[in-house]
Amino acid sequence: MAEVENIPIASITSLETLARIDESSKTKVALIDARNNQVYCGIFNENYQLKQEMLADDISKIIEILKQYDNIICLGDGAVLHQDLILQNLPQVEFSEKNAQSAGFGGKIAYQKYLKNDLQSADTILPMYLRKSQAERLKEK
Repeated sequence: MAEVENIPIASITSLETLARIDESSKTKVALIDARNNQVYCGIFNENYQLKQEMLADDISKIIEILKQYDNIICLGDGAVLHQDLILQNLPQVEFSEKNAQSAGFGGKIAYQKYLKNDLQSADTILPMYLRKSQAERLKEK
């Protein structure tokens, strides 16, 4: 509808909405389970800005990356699934009790982007795939 009416829209990611669950001043690590010990990961500062590019990788590689950060809280189903492994390697990490994304958080993010005029034409928004599908990876082998 936005494309037909030429209405600009704000693009948001699932990892951004997940990070919004926590309102503390901690480094927010949003982890979404991608199966087979893989996770989608976004690392955000206290103002919900990305500290580095979003990642899709094995949880052990993500843990190695997280070792460079302090004052971390992990959120999401990937955090719940891999909590024991994360704590074995990073015992100081905290975990959120809330781990479900919310349309309300997505709306807040979109509204803040609207206020900053961080908008795009609907026909330029594309899905952001952080990794190739399993079929694509198998085909390459």
